[in-house]
Order: sequence, then structure tokens, then C-alpha cells
Amino acid sequence: MGIKKFQSTLFSSLVNRVASQGLSCDRRSLSYVLLGAATVAALGTAAQAQTVDSRTSSEALAVAQTAAEPVGERYLFGQVPQPDQIGQGYVVLERTGDRVYGALYYPSSSFDCFEGQVQGTEIAMTVINSYDQADTYPYSLAMVEDSAVASSDASGELVPFGLDGFHAIGDLSENDHRMLEMCSGVVSSAQ
Repeated sequence: MGIKKFQSTLFSSLVNRVASQGLSCDRRSLSYVLLGAATVAALGTAAQAQTVDSRTSSEALAVAQTAAEPVGERYLFGQVPQPDQIGQGYVVLERTGDRVYGALYYPSSSFDCFEGQVQGTEIAMTVINSYDQADTYPYSLAMVEDSAVASSDASGELVPFGLDGFHAIGDLSENDHRMLEMCSGVVSSAQ
């Protein structure tokens, strides 16, 4: 039962009780009834305000948490400007600020996951062997000095950074996304 309906029902029952006593009711009992009704009304209003305050606080906290979590951007780079060319190497990565993780791969072959961070003009990373995940080794990729690099596919969109010796490729395939999801799990379990 809602607070307003409860207040209305309670107040009506109190008023009916007093009214049914007629003229024989004493003023003290009427004042107690009215005081009780006022108290119930005040408590109901306070409960409603507290509910609104707690919802507002919860919503503000959710917005603050969402705003605090930066969104990662996903990128694909290849030794050639076209995706999925047999015998050519590719780097697919997700970058959030200076943190990166991703995969190094050749199409139709295995891939190795990596994690790392941008340090100056390079990405310093730890590569995790796909066959023996306990086996890791350091590796780095030089970043292109330009502030933005045009992707080499038909979209022509700008990528905010480039990798030396690699072409930016705008569209990630389902397989690229799948590798990133798998590497996210591998990197999380390695930490």
C-alpha cells in the first residue's frame, strides 16, 4: 500500500472514530488523535523524501562511476593496408588512456596476446605465448610521430596514433573482436 493511501486511510479511520463519538468526546482525546494524524503525515513525508534522496544519491553514484571509467578504443594495424592477407602480420589492440592490450597475429594462424602501456613514443608490452601462457616476453612497437594517421581503407577515418611499419586499417573483423575478447580474459587471468 502506498504511503499516501496509508495516510489517507489512517486519517479517515481516526476522524470517523472521533466523529462517531459525537458530542461526548473529550477535547484531550481529539487533540491526541489530531496529533497522531499529524505525526503519521510527517513520518510519511519524511519517508518519501528519504526514498527520493536515496534514489537521487544512487543515480548520482551510477553517473559518477560511469563517467570515471574511460572507454577503450579498438584499432587494427597491418604490415599491408588490406586486412586478412596471408603471410602478413597484424596488430589488433584496445587502448584506454596509456594502457593497451591486444593480439599479434598472422591470418589463418595462431595469435599471441599482449598487454602494456604507451611510454613516450613506443608501446612497451609483455607478450603472452599462446601455447604456454606462463611463458611471457617483453616487446615494444614504435609509434609514429604524427598526431593522427589516416586509415588505409575506404572509410578514410583518422586514427589518433600510428605504429611504425604498419598501416592503420579502419574496420575490425568479427575475428579481430573475438581475439580482443579472448586476450582480455588472458590478460586478466595473468595479472
